[in-house]
Amino acid sequence: MTSLKDKVILVTGAAQGIGEAGGQVFCQQGAKVVVTDINDDRVAENARELSASGYDVLAMKLDVTDPESVARAVEGTVSHHGRLDGLFHNAMSAKYVNNNDTDVTNLSDEVWHHIVGLTLTGTFNVMRAVGRQMLEQKSGSMVMTATVDALIAQAGVDAYSAAKGGVVSLVRAAAASLSPQGVRLNSICPGFVTTPDQASFLEDPQRRKPIENMHLMDIATPEDVAEYAAFLLSDAARCVTGATHLVDSGYSTFKGKLDVRDQISTDK
Repeated sequence: MTSLKDKVILVTGAAQGIGEAGGQVFCQQGAKVVVTDINDDRVAENARELSASGYDVLAMKLDVTDPESVARAVEGTVSHHGRLDGLFHNAMSAKYVNNNDTDVTNLSDEVWHHIVGLTLTGTFNVMRAVGRQMLEQKSGSMVMTATVDALIAQAGVDAYSAAKGGVVSLVRAAAASLSPQGVRLNSICPGFVTTPDQASFLEDPQRRKPIENMHLMDIATPEDVAEYAAFLLSDAARCVTGATHLVDSGYSTFKGKLDVRDQISTDK
């Protein structure tokens, strides 16, 4: 089992979904966790529940689009714990993307700037502040949640795909600069994940079936992604940096499942 014993880990987007699962998984593996989100009421409730189970958890409000808010969260973490060993960055609004993103010819300036600002610029803000602290320590690991849409095309999510593609590239570039000084950076690219924001797709049988057909295995849970992030944050991954990790149940691997190929062969 991966161990995060006594590591101090900051989690963004920890009010629900993958970020919330990250807080839980890291606590279970012995970390001292700081859970943050713009939804401070929800993230505080999550922290209270974890603290009641005996875990070392601190909650803070964090708006990743505001550099001062990011700086306060990093400074608050270091003031409380004396250091910052890991970052698991998830802050994003899937609901906003699902309801507003579209193809490039129909994208409004407002939607483009909102998605890029939250997803890419928000990642930059967090990476910069955390990176400065980790450089002082000459150690640390950052894990950014991206998406398979950053690597393969999905019609109608053009702003989101571009922004997450930027996250993947930023991770590689930052790793080239920071890893020789002891700071590791990696990105995780999930496919569909059973988060609350995806419930409208996954709880409707007619919508869920085509999504299942896009995956070779079960649709990932938030815990599946968080467990992989725990590995990347741990010392077991000490030689892993600058990489893009697909945790997507095979979503990005294939053009067609076996039954599709057999049907093509039969037709011939």
